[in-house]
Amino acid sequence: MQVIVDASDPNTAKLVQGYTGQITRAFNRKSSSPMSRALVNSDIRLWFNPSRASNKFYGPGIFVLGLSMFPPLLAALAMSKEGEQKTILQVYVSSISAHEFLLGKILAFMVISLCEWIISLTVLLTVFGLNFAGDPTPLIVATIFYAFCVSSFGTFVGAGIPNQAAAIQVVALGGFLLVFLLSGLIFPVENIPAGLRWISNMVWGRYYIVVVRDALLQGGGWPAMWFSVLMIALLGLFFYTISWLKMRRMQVNA
Repeated sequence: MQVIVDASDPNTAKLVQGYTGQITRAFNRKSSSPMSRALVNSDIRLWFNPSRASNKFYGPGIFVLGLSMFPPLLAALAMSKEGEQKTILQVYVSSISAHEFLLGKILAFMVISLCEWIISLTVLLTVFGLNFAGDPTPLIVATIFYAFCVSSFGTFVGAGIPNQAAAIQVVALGGFLLVFLLSGLIFPVENIPAGLRWISNMVWGRYYIVVVRDALLQGGGWPAMWFSVLMIALLGLFFYTISWLKMRRMQVNA
């Protein structure tokens, strides 16, 4: 008999392990004599991190957290600075459309995001000792969408808040607090109180951390990751649409 436990929730995993051991010992006491060998022996096998290396445990989380904070922060600061210093007026009087302006901004910060991704992934594969467990294409596609998502989020914040200090606070709330606490980064989403758990469905980091862990530890590939990749793309499209609705008139609000 096999019992599969998600050990990302260590308390529940320990309880299930204890229950399984008690059942095994009770069966042996009932089915065998004191002098005979136990009929059933329990054996624990760790699938995704058998050596229990802390580098493999913390590495993917640090990787996602870094990508969730710095690109949107830079994008928000760039956008809010133009609104705060009124240099955005030069854009309004130009001949470019809101789509061209926003896509140009987002593309620039996507390049920064992808450069950070390459450097961070190199660190994961060398310093942290991780390797690809399966098909890496879901991670590559999800990363492109995630770079678009976080850049669009930062652009959305900067377009809506023409104040750099306030924009930093909002990005810190979304890029750090939500991703750190409500994405399954440090504990499973199922452990979040029911009144707050629904917020996790809108936290972009929740889906990317699943893709990263799958690529580096589990190896499920597209059959297991297609929904997470799709959700990252949809959230990025949502942030871009909100930004465009704010900027589409390309004029100062009276």
